[in-house]
Amino acid sequence: MSFDLYVARSSWLHTLDPRVKLLFVVLSTVLLLTLTNLYLFLAILALYHLIIFSAGIPVSRVRWAWRVILPPTILIPLLWPLFYQEGGPVLLHWGPFRVSAMSWWEGVAMAARLDALAFAFFTWLFSTDQTSLVRGFVRLGLPFEWGLMLTIALRYVPTFYGAFVTISEAQAARGLVIPRRNLVKRIRAYLPILVAMIISALRTSDKLATAMESRALGLQGVKRTCLRDIRFRPTDYIYTTLLVAVFSVLFILRFQFSFGTHLLRLF
Repeated sequence: MSFDLYVARSSWLHTLDPRVKLLFVVLSTVLLLTLTNLYLFLAILALYHLIIFSAGIPVSRVRWAWRVILPPTILIPLLWPLFYQEGGPVLLHWGPFRVSAMSWWEGVAMAARLDALAFAFFTWLFSTDQTSLVRGFVRLGLPFEWGLMLTIALRYVPTFYGAFVTISEAQAARGLVIPRRNLVKRIRAYLPILVAMIISALRTSDKLATAMESRALGLQGVKRTCLRDIRFRPTDYIYTTLLVAVFSVLFILRFQFSFGTHLLRLF
């Protein structure tokens, strides 16, 4: 079990400063939440795929991302017309439920918006390792202790999950049977596993506390340093300028000329 979606490559996207990619995600999120046009959602989604593939992200990872977001992508167009009924030709009428063509297209547009939002974040996470991601937050003003706490969480949650699997298999080898139907008995059967997990977590936390204390964590008047620092390069300034310029034009078109505010037409 891993919470790190990073795919190691040496592409133009991977070498960008994580703060530039975070700016891209923030601007993309705001833009997608203000637009309502189906064609723009599909175009933006296709653009994000081009960015991901241009960075050398394998197709298998993109397929994995689609498997994750496929259930809501299918459910939203099916359920949206049942709760948000709009005008237009009626496609289905059954009892109190009335499905119109316009409400169905709105459901498709909402699903496309969700997919575009998801791939904006996938673009960021596929090309940014956890160290750079947390370091970017710290350089933006996040306290060092909070960044360290986030790093520890990302590092040790998979470790604890692995320990849980190991302990569960060891207890099963000793004859532990976990019932599937009776909830109370199921919870009681997990007690030996939970006790072993608590002991393992306490041992790990004690070792981690000793390691941090030996590195003088929390010492007053000392500026913390890092092994791999991040700095803006000329390329990062160029991409930041391009991002701000492109999204500024799109926001002007959206709020001044109603660009993308209609469902099936651009203006």
